[in-house]
Amino acid sequence: MIERSVILCESDTFSIDESWLSATGPARRPLSQEMTSQEKELIEAALAECKGCISGASGAAAKLGMPPSTLDSKIRSLRIDKRRFYIN
Repeated sequence: MIERSVILCESDTFSIDESWLSATGPARRPLSQEMTSQEKELIEAALAECKGCISGASGAAAKLGMPPSTLDSKIRSLRIDKRRFYIN
């Protein structure tokens, strides 16, 4: 910012344009939203890999290392439509 001010200075008086001071960084989502988004992606990937099966040795809960009831609860809270992963 100082270098830019020196380059743009047209007089003997050094000044800084106040608009440069209010610059903000890139907009980011809060960490909790980021984590929720990642958790949803992981669950959906596991459901897709297991063809919608939640419980059992080859189910999504086993792949994610959690009890089926916990996974089912997370699916409801994240509003994931588990039926779209079923393949007959």
